[in-house]
Amino acid sequence: MASVTRTDTTPAEPTPPSRWTRARSIIRGELWLFLELFALAGFVVAQPVLDVLGRSPDFLVFRQADARDIVALAIAITLVPPLAVWAFEVLAGLLGRRVRRAVHLALVAGLLGLLGLEVAKKGTSLLGTALVVVGALVGLVGAVLYAKGRALRLWLRWLWPAPIVFVLVFLLLSPAAELLRPPPARAAAPAATAQGGGQGPIVMVLLDEFPLMSLLDHQGAIDQRLYPNFARLAGGSTWYRNATAVTGLTQWALPSMMTGRYLTEDRLPIASQYPDNLFTLLGGSYQYKMHVFEGWSQLCPPSTCPDAKAVGDSGGVGRVEGELGGFRGVLRDSTRLWTQIASPRGPTQDPAAALQEATVDPGGREAELARSADPRKRREIFKRYRRGISFQRFLSSIRPGRSDQRALYFVHVLIPHQPWRYLPSGRTYPQRTFGEPFATNGLWTSEAWPVQSSHQRHLMQTAIADRMLGDLVRQLRVTGLYDRSLLVVTADHGMGFTPGESGRSSVVEAAAPELLWVPLFIKRPGQQTPSRNDVNWEHVDLLPTIADLAGFRVPWPTDGVSWSDPSAGKRPRTEKWFYSRPGVRHVVQGPTHQATVLEGTTDRLLRPEDGYLGWFKFGPHADLVGRRVDDLTVVGGGGTARVSGLDDYRRVDLGGGEVPSWVAGQLTGTAPGTPPRPAIAVAVNGVIGGVSETFASGDSDPTWFSAMIPDTLLHPGDNQLQLFVLDTNGGQQRLHALTLTK
Repeated sequence: MASVTRTDTTPAEPTPPSRWTRARSIIRGELWLFLELFALAGFVVAQPVLDVLGRSPDFLVFRQADARDIVALAIAITLVPPLAVWAFEVLAGLLGRRVRRAVHLALVAGLLGLLGLEVAKKGTSLLGTALVVVGALVGLVGAVLYAKGRALRLWLRWLWPAPIVFVLVFLLLSPAAELLRPPPARAAAPAATAQGGGQGPIVMVLLDEFPLMSLLDHQGAIDQRLYPNFARLAGGSTWYRNATAVTGLTQWALPSMMTGRYLTEDRLPIASQYPDNLFTLLGGSYQYKMHVFEGWSQLCPPSTCPDAKAVGDSGGVGRVEGELGGFRGVLRDSTRLWTQIASPRGPTQDPAAALQEATVDPGGREAELARSADPRKRREIFKRYRRGISFQRFLSSIRPGRSDQRALYFVHVLIPHQPWRYLPSGRTYPQRTFGEPFATNGLWTSEAWPVQSSHQRHLMQTAIADRMLGDLVRQLRVTGLYDRSLLVVTADHGMGFTPGESGRSSVVEAAAPELLWVPLFIKRPGQQTPSRNDVNWEHVDLLPTIADLAGFRVPWPTDGVSWSDPSAGKRPRTEKWFYSRPGVRHVVQGPTHQATVLEGTTDRLLRPEDGYLGWFKFGPHADLVGRRVDDLTVVGGGGTARVSGLDDYRRVDLGGGEVPSWVAGQLTGTAPGTPPRPAIAVAVNGVIGGVSETFASGDSDPTWFSAMIPDTLLHPGDNQLQLFVLDTNGGQQRLHALTLTK
């Protein structure tokens, strides 16, 4: 019997995918989702932030970021945002696949919306609500395209290498890439002189934006009523009264001073750009123990100056809470930068535009401040105040002992550098806003009063420099190092206060005395008697002079000369050389401008003879300051005025360290017969504290005012603030009360 073959037509069961195949599919899907977010975050966060930072290496230099910090910053900016949003998405996926898809779509739409907002902000004049609407529309359209088709998804997925390109451009091609070059280990010195050098320490304090005129009275003497510590230092050191800066910008001034060379090209103030400088020489060939706190530069490599970089990692000096610098500092500031970029409220700001250092710690103030105007009492109270973190660490590095005999103690402090926010008492005051800034692109407004009142605030902040100098001298005496030390106190450049002109970078004859001439005091070891010297000192002379006084040799050629022997007469010319930028030299008259410098500033602008109140007796109506309103003639209303921070006067906290001593605002309505530029008298708790001239702001009428009032007039809690239009018609002073609004 023939056999019958039976054919089974039932389809076979499909082989289920293996566990590895499923896992690989899930990983591939997650990877593509992450790469979409990675690409978008790269365009939204990494590219704009790295672009600004790459063009602003000074931002990183100021915050003492080294190569590791910069590389870590670039990686963090590129990886952390997409990882954070992806992790959020994964957590949302625990609620179900639909929730995961919805969250991913929302994140893509949000990132696309931010990208649209940033592009529109950079390419158009839109701001505020209009910019938000543009971003929302871009995000909505992007979400629809992503959900309905594959084109946008494929575009996002294959753009994933873009953030890596942004990082490589930042690290290899941007101006900030110069910071990644390894610094030299040391500067070469002849073997015969490698063991030379003085036996005592070298102590250098470099102040910033500090005209010599700010210290002097009309007789050309240091005004000891305002600046007693500078006066005492001059009484036991050599005061070089004809010392001038060679440039008006710190990033050029510091390398010139530390190398002894004039400016020929624009380079970053870092060791790889200036391998031969004071720090590499002393810390290398001469094996000085280095305690260097640069602040604005990185001329001393961390291998030579361990204090130069103070991150809270192993091997370094522990960072104090709140101090800028290192990886955490630049990451925090980069985060703030991105919020400016992505904000619809205003234009992106260059991070280098707001450089400042907390040189006085407002959180460490005493709970109360004596209200007496007696300067002796105020000085005693001020001794208990904490100083700025960097300067405090500098002071703490000065210790007694034989090991410190061959040591360099160096600090660069941004005092009395703007922003001016410190009172002579040590308290700070909040900044006030106006229609237009007092200075734009480095140029002062043409209105006289804003520049003059800024000058007053600068003089007040100079009192902080005086207090810091007193702390330094006290520390040197306590440690027994004062007599044996070579002490140098100077400033990198001055500051001009001429309306309509640049404060620092350009040279005009009217601004030269304030811009070029700076304080310079050198106390030799064992020196106790004063000496005044008018040789034609320029700041390229600093390194050669210190080398001669300390007994070491500079192995590279310098443009500067040594004035250790003032009778040597090594610079026969009397003109001053000043560089508005590298390679651009100006020749400035010397003797005539020095004579102007010696005419002084302090008692021409202020009333030092009146004690603490004299700081606030400023302007043509200074005699009113300190008088009680009840003793003056108060007549009918003068109109209305809007006061910046009006509520601040109702809740004053004297123990908090910040007080509303800057009174500013605008007249919004005046009574008939009011003169076109009236003076505004400001009274606090019944006493006139300051008088302001009115001035124009932008295209407005001269209705703005700005005055400083003594913190001694304020008391805790609610304070009575009164403003008056000052009427001097007929030779009599009458006050017309103003109604105040916010």
